[in-house]
Order: sequence, then C-alpha cells, then structure tokens
Amino acid sequence: MKKPLIIAAVSVLLLASVGFAIFLRPGSLQSSARRNWKQKSIAEIATRVADSAWPSNELARLQTPSSADLGGKESWLSDDIVVTRNGDWLAYANICRKEDRRIQDLFLARGSDGRWYYSTYHFCIGMVVLRMDEQPEDLVEFTKTYFLRTFDGQSDVCLRKTWPPESR
Repeated sequence: MKKPLIIAAVSVLLLASVGFAIFLRPGSLQSSARRNWKQKSIAEIATRVADSAWPSNELARLQTPSSADLGGKESWLSDDIVVTRNGDWLAYANICRKEDRRIQDLFLARGSDGRWYYSTYHFCIGMVVLRMDEQPEDLVEFTKTYFLRTFDGQSDVCLRKTWPPESR
C-alpha cells in the first residue's frame, strides 16, 4: 500500500515541477505576445514621427527641466526619444523581459535618418542601462554600442536576436 502512495506523490511532484518550469520559462523570440507588442509599437512610433513637429517639440520638452527630473541629467533621453550629441535622434519603444516575461527584450526605433532599427540589447526597465551611460555621439556610435540593426519597419526580421552577439 505504501508503494502506490509513494509513486503517486513522486508523480505529483514531477508534474508540479514541469508545470512550474514551463510557467517560468521566458517567451520565445517569435512568441505571439512579442509579435503583438512589435506591431503596436511600430504603429505608435510611426504615428509620432509622421507629425513633422513631434521631434522638435520633444527636443524642446527635453531641454525644459521639470520638477520630476532628477537634476535634469537626461536632457537627451525621454520615454519616447534618444538624442545624440550631434542632434541625431531615435523615436523608440522598448520592452524588457522583466516587464512581461512572455516578451524577450526588444528595442524598436525610427531614426532621424528615416531608417527603422531594432535590437535585443537589454536596456532594462525604463531604459535604466542607457540612463547610466553617456550621451552617444551619433547614430553610428549608438547602433554599434547597442547592437542595432536596420529593418523595413514592418517585417518580423526585427524579432531576430542581435545581442548578445554570437561567440566566434
């Protein structure tokens, strides 16, 4: 009688462990949640940059320190734009896997050069990693430092991994 009880207990523990592992597993690069986030974010970025006044308005807003700013340090970074020292900018959206475990890190942006960019660099929640760095010199430096690649602004190419780079 003890043997069936032990087998049942081990089976329950094994099933619970497998279920727990599946629940904690992060979403894949091609998950439907990530694809949906990509579509929504591309549309939002496109809407922003379609307004020819948006970049200059956003830049002016960044130059006007608010009481919410901690010393106004990030006069080159907001929740919507990254500005380089030479004046290049990226209208962006970013999600971190810590915000939604179903979605692996994804950074999408439209640059002042008219190109669409993507990266899987881990900027963390609220772009905290970028907020600790120095303002980049230009788009070229930013794309190299944070492993950005260009894409057409629509396709699922932007769901591919850019970071960490493959070991050689």
